[in-house]
Amino acid sequence: MTNGPGDTISVAADTLNLPVRQTEFSIGRIIPLISPAEDFAVEEKSVTALTADYISGLKRVDGMPRPPGPVNSDMSFIILSLSLLLITILTVFGRRSIITGLSSISFRRHEETIPVGTSEVFSWPPVLRNIFTILNVSLFASTALLVTGLAGRDLFNGPVGLTAIFAGSFLTALLLRHLSCIALAGISGLKSLFREYMNVVYNSWFACSFFLFILNGLILFAPVQNPLPFIIAGLIITAIFLLTRALRLLYIFHNRHVSIFYYILYLCALEVLPVMVILKLLGVY
Repeated sequence: MTNGPGDTISVAADTLNLPVRQTEFSIGRIIPLISPAEDFAVEEKSVTALTADYISGLKRVDGMPRPPGPVNSDMSFIILSLSLLLITILTVFGRRSIITGLSSISFRRHEETIPVGTSEVFSWPPVLRNIFTILNVSLFASTALLVTGLAGRDLFNGPVGLTAIFAGSFLTALLLRHLSCIALAGISGLKSLFREYMNVVYNSWFACSFFLFILNGLILFAPVQNPLPFIIAGLIITAIFLLTRALRLLYIFHNRHVSIFYYILYLCALEVLPVMVILKLLGVY
């Protein structure tokens, strides 16, 4: 039988695959959106689970404060930052002065030049070099004593006071040496010799302090478990420059045909005696 144009067909309603109305939605994978009918039940269950499994199990654990280091880190950072600024200024604007000064330490025979006078010693490049030297030598000395335990943290009101004492002592020693060289040069008439010698003293300390500047940064701010090898390296470098300075003084006396007897007297008066006085003040003997 065929269907005509006016015939109808009965179709069961449950045979059609109609889409089921969605009652749950989500934004991404984090925030679920559920229908209002199920809101109360799901919310109550989630709060109960959180209360039982998480909220009641939370417990605050008090941390232990980190013990302070033997050296004041703020003071050390300021000194190293200032030293970096000084060496940058010298490198950019006083490079020729640095090269000329460091060449005076070498044992090569230089052309006869007019030695640096007192007025030129106190011009801005040597003054910046001396400030750089004082800062890093005093910081290394205080760091070495505090890290190794040879000096207590309460000595001279802490690391800042100890560093200030070393800086003042070192500056006083440089000034006294300068004045004594002027006096000896006036008495002996060897002005050119003592001017050259003082030039060697200032520049050898500057070269030594550059290595101490690097070691100070490694000891204080690098993740080093045992800083003792760096302290020993700094002491060895300082001893090498002191020995070089004494040999350079002998070289100067030899080239200017001065008696070795005077060299021994000057060496004891200007090199050995100040060291013995400093060791006595520190209570070494």
